[in-house]
Amino acid sequence: MKRVLIALLLLALLPCAAFADNPPEINNAQLQEMIAKNSGKVIMINFFATWCPPCRAEIPELAKLRASLPESRLLLIGLSVDQNPIVVEPFMKQTGINYPVFMAGQSITDAYGVSSVPHNAFIAPDGKLVISEPGMANEEVLKKVVSDLLK
Repeated sequence: MKRVLIALLLLALLPCAAFADNPPEINNAQLQEMIAKNSGKVIMINFFATWCPPCRAEIPELAKLRASLPESRLLLIGLSVDQNPIVVEPFMKQTGINYPVFMAGQSITDAYGVSSVPHNAFIAPDGKLVISEPGMANEEVLKKVVSDLLK
């Protein structure tokens, strides 16, 4: 009987524990504030979903890019478009994401014209959006775009 009660208690607490690790939702105003605070850096925004095979293939390349440059030069932000935030934290651990991840609010996907994932946006050090387009970017493309923007 005691084991059953403990099991039921653990089951009741699991949703609360899972919720604690979920990435926070961010809206477009908050994202623009983050961009302004990181003036002088190249900023890459990657819209992804945990269920998206091209996203799964692209994320290790993004993690390599993030590791290859100092944070003073590149801010990489992941924005999940998943409906259920509970699936994102385990996905981040599984794929080795080494950059901040947020749940994308509708205002952000609208502002960047996101209709499919992956979708990548690049912001120059002067704060101007220079690229916002769907499709998977490979390592060569990522390095070239970031290198060009850092010049």
